[in-house]
Parts: sequence; C-alpha cells; structure tokens
Amino acid sequence: MRNKLEYILLSLLLGLTVLLGLSFWLNTNFGFNLFYREHWQELAQLQASQTPVNQNFYISIAFAVLIFLIGLIAIYVPMGKKNTRVKNDDVPLPPAPVIEKPEQTPDIPAPVMPVSRPPRLNLPKNISEIATHKHEEIIQNQVPANAPIKTSEKYSHEFSEIFSNNGFSVKTNPTISGFTPNLFAIGNGEILWIGATNCDIETMKKSVHKLQTVFHETLEDIEIHVHAFILDTLQKYDSADGILIFHNIDELREFISENPASTIEEPDQDNFNAYSEYIDTIIQYIKNI
Repeated sequence: MRNKLEYILLSLLLGLTVLLGLSFWLNTNFGFNLFYREHWQELAQLQASQTPVNQNFYISIAFAVLIFLIGLIAIYVPMGKKNTRVKNDDVPLPPAPVIEKPEQTPDIPAPVMPVSRPPRLNLPKNISEIATHKHEEIIQNQVPANAPIKTSEKYSHEFSEIFSNNGFSVKTNPTISGFTPNLFAIGNGEILWIGATNCDIETMKKSVHKLQTVFHETLEDIEIHVHAFILDTLQKYDSADGILIFHNIDELREFISENPASTIEEPDQDNFNAYSEYIDTIIQYIKNI
C-alpha cells in the first residue's frame, strides 16, 4: 500500500511539473495562459473559424504530453520488474548434523539443530593475534605429527562445480593435522561444508571437532554450522553418526541441488563478506593445529 501511494504522489508531482513548464513555455512564446479561461475561449473561436494557428503551439503541447507519458513509464515500469528471486531463508537446512561446542572429552557430541544467528557477524579485531597465540600453544603442547593423510583428488573438481552451481562459495582446502579434505565451502547463514573422498570416518570427525574448537575460541555468540560428508566409492560405510555418506557423485549432486545455499539478500551481503574473510583467516593457520 505504501509503494502504491508513493507512485501516485510521484505521478502527481510529475504532472504538476510538466504542467507548470508547459504553462511557462506557452505564456513566454505565444502569450497563452493555460489557467486563463478567456485564452481557451479565444483559441476555440480561432479553431471554429479555421483561422491558422502557429503549429509550434500544438507541437509544444504534444511534446509536453510525451514527456509526461515517458515519466509515467519510468515510474511504473519497475513495478512489473521486481526481483522475483525466491527467498530461501525459510528453506530447511540440509539434514546434516551440527556439532555443538566440544566438551573436554575427545568424543564428538550428538548433533543439534542450528540456532538462530545474530543479525551481524561481529568478528574479533585481533584475529591475527589469536591465531599467533593459538599456534604458540600448539607448538608447546604438540606431540609428533603423523604422516599426512592423503585423500583421493579424483572428485575434487566435481565437488567444487556442484557446490558452486548451488550458491556456495568454494574455499581453498585447508590442512588439518595432516588431513586435507577435497572440499571446503561456505554458504549464507554461517554454513560450512567439508567433504572428502574415501576418507576414514574418525579422521573426518576429528577434523570437524578441531574446526569447531577453533570457531568457539575465536568467536563469541556466533554459531558456525559445519556439515561434513564422505564420498565412499569403496562401499566401506553405510552410515556414520554426524557424517553424511554418499556412494557415488550423483547422490551428492542430487542432495546438494535439493539443499542449495540460501540466497544472499542485499542487507546480508556485508555480513556474508565478513564471514568469508573470517574463514579465509582460519584457513591460513588451521593447518598448524
């Protein structure tokens, strides 16, 4: 209702502007006052007697009407071209688990439903100092690292293509305690996807656990919703607690196409950019954890 009233007021303003401009033009060039009845009567007598009238007089009126019509088109056409993009804010999140803040035990907590996020992502300004401090603590308490865990890179390109085509932003794959996943992607609403091919379930769980530990130590009152999956082409697993299992690339493609990233509306763009920068920072030092 408010938008309709605004369009009506804009139309009235346009009409008054054109009318006043035309009145000034006719009065200056032809001595004709639009608001003077005697002038209209005189014009009618001239037309009735077929007395020639300066053609520029009629051209001026026609030009004013044309300007008015063009102005109306400029005002009203956008109404028919509103953005019809479907809002996905109310689309349910994928049924992947969300890991709660880790306890002191190394076991992965039970999945919980994601909580509502704050309206803005307020990242700590001293994130670099936090990273440095965290790295120093790890070096002091770190046990000798195992050999790097290798995962198949056969489907890395397909993973990136699937998630990119469904609205996610694909990031550089970090190395987490020697384990490098095949996919690391984020979506609107502080969503993070991590995936690997033929990966051991316990390795994936430990990586998710360490990610959540870093998130909770560097952010306050912000929940990063981590979704993990394994493409098990070797048919080793049927299911896993807290991890999605797919047995071929088509299963993954179908699932993500049914659960795409929610659309980033204009008010949320700055929020998503801040989240993306935070994840980029985490990627730089999480490999040392």
